[in-house]
This record gives sequence, structure tokens and C-alpha cells, in this order.
Amino acid sequence: MAGKLRVLVVDDSPVARAVIRSILEGDPGIEVVGLARNGWEAVQMTARLRPDVITMDVRMPEMDGYEATCQIMAYHPTPILIVTASLSRQDVDFTFRMLEAGALDILEKPAGEDPLALRSKAQDLIERVRLLSRVRVITHLRGRRKAGRPLPLTPVPATPGPAPAEAPSRLVVIGASTGGPRALQRILSGLPADFPAPILVVQHIAPGFIRGLAEWLAGETRLRVSLARQDDGLTPGRVYIAPEGRHLLPDFRRVHLTETPRTPLIPSVDVTMRAAAQNFGRRAIGVLLTGMGNDGAEGLLAIRQAGGLTIAQDQATSTIFGMPRAAIELGAAQQVLPLEDIAPALLRAVEVPAPAG
Repeated sequence: MAGKLRVLVVDDSPVARAVIRSILEGDPGIEVVGLARNGWEAVQMTARLRPDVITMDVRMPEMDGYEATCQIMAYHPTPILIVTASLSRQDVDFTFRMLEAGALDILEKPAGEDPLALRSKAQDLIERVRLLSRVRVITHLRGRRKAGRPLPLTPVPATPGPAPAEAPSRLVVIGASTGGPRALQRILSGLPADFPAPILVVQHIAPGFIRGLAEWLAGETRLRVSLARQDDGLTPGRVYIAPEGRHLLPDFRRVHLTETPRTPLIPSVDVTMRAAAQNFGRRAIGVLLTGMGNDGAEGLLAIRQAGGLTIAQDQATSTIFGMPRAAIELGAAQQVLPLEDIAPALLRAVEVPAPAG
């Protein structure tokens, strides 16, 4: 990309616009080319300025972030980073509909009085904007139809489910980071309600948004989706999402939540996949999706070494080809598949009788 990275900042708060602009322009390689007060201005300025990246608030007057995302991705596709401070149920609902409409990632709005925390959030914003500027986005035609209002999220179960009488014959573990919510939606919506294996999901996401992810996915699939709770029984046809700040560990019939080991990322894909390899061996199936970093590569290798099936998303369909690339380079992935082929591969895998042991 020649010259500076050009960013459009969209937020109805003058203070927030000023803070985000100041943070971004603290990087000599970034230029804020426009400040929009609402979604309508964002749509107009995107067409005129053609920024490299857009930071987008959720709730704004005249046109909110969801409708603006639909319009931008339909007519002038641009990488969009959702930047929000609100964790209200309704705003989290809008946030995941924005991801569905084509936005790429979520980030908590930089704020607070703790200088160290603010500096960390500022650096995260700069790094995320730089990362997303390299993503090739595609046109989403929903914005050329009337976008409509997002549907309400589906509440997720609040109590642990009983353990099944028998241990499941298979276990699927899916790990993802940047770009993961939409990839998960594509995979899980392609599986039937009677999918004959439990599915564990570890998704790296901004603090406060994991319950919203579970509720959104619950409305997008025929499977039962919930945040994992201590001692949940591993039941076929259910999806268990690792909660914030806890590792998700499967034993033979239940899931366990723990803060240890103290890894750089909690929850960690590696930790969950290693536990799956240890307890399910050849009956484990590991899937590593789009995301930055290398979390999951060693865990996927553990499943492969235990005789289980391992799949990595391919580069062409990954938003960020970091985690899958690390797994492939480590020799952990038996299959490297485009996103649309992963659900069919899972269906084929569970139709085959599970190996003994």
C-alpha cells in the first residue's frame, strides 16, 4: 500500500472521535482522512474518500452502524472495525449483525483513567487497524436490498446440562480468532440438529462479547448453542463456547472450566485441543479457523498425533491466515479446506464409525 494508511472514523461522540483520531495519528504511518458523526455520513464519506479502513460505532443517530455497514459493504466494500463501549444486550445484538453484514472485527472503545490500560487499548487499536487494512473484502449484496432491523438474539441456556449416560463417540473442537464469528456461523449453520457429536468452540473476541456471540450463533443454527458451564454434560448436537477468562477442558463426559494454566490467551485453543487429544484420542476432530497468531497450532498437532482428524481453513477464505498457517507449517493439518467445505467434511467424518481406543 503506497503512502499512509487512510482511516475514516465514525462515531456520534465528538470526544470519542477526537480520542480515536489522536490515537491513530500517533502512528506516523496512519492518516485519519475523515470524521463521520453517523452512519449516513459514513456511507457518503466512504464513497468520496475511499478509505483503507473504517472504525465504526454501533449506535448513532440518523443511521446506525448496522445499516451503514450494510450500505458500505454493498456499494464500496471496505474493511470495517467495530469500535464500541456499550455492552448492552441490544448493542451486542447489533454488533454481531454488523459482523454478519461484513464488518471484520470488534474492539472495545479506548477509554478510562488507567494510563497503562489506555496505552494498551491504543496500541491494540493501531495494530488492529493495520491488520485489517491488508484484508481483501468482498461485496455483500444485502445492502442493495432494504437492510431491515436486526432480529433479537436467542437467549442461551443458563444452567448446566446433565451428563449423557455414555461418553460421546466423537468430539469436535473448533478454534478461531479474527474473522471467526462469521466462519463459525457458516460452519454451524451447515450442520443438522442431530449432529452426532458435541462441539467445543474457543473464539478469541473482545471482552464482554462472548455471550452475545453465543446468543447470535444460537439463532443461526439448528444446533443448541450455549456458553459452557462447569460440569456441562457433553451431548451430541450441542455447541459449547468457552466463556471469557476460562479454559474449556473436556473429559470423557463433561466439560470443566479453569483459569490454569496461565497462558497468554485465556481461553486458549491449544489447551482445549490438547485435552481433547488426551481424552478422546482418535475420536477427536480439530478444526482451526481464521485468526492472527499461532494459538491452536500445537493443539491441532496433538490431535493429529493422537490419531484424530485435523482440518485448517485455507488462505483464500481466511480473513487472517495466521493461526491456520502456523498449524500447516507445523504439520498439524491433515486437510486444508475452504470455509464452505468444512461442514461437509465434518459430516463425512462423523458418519464413519469412530476408531476404537
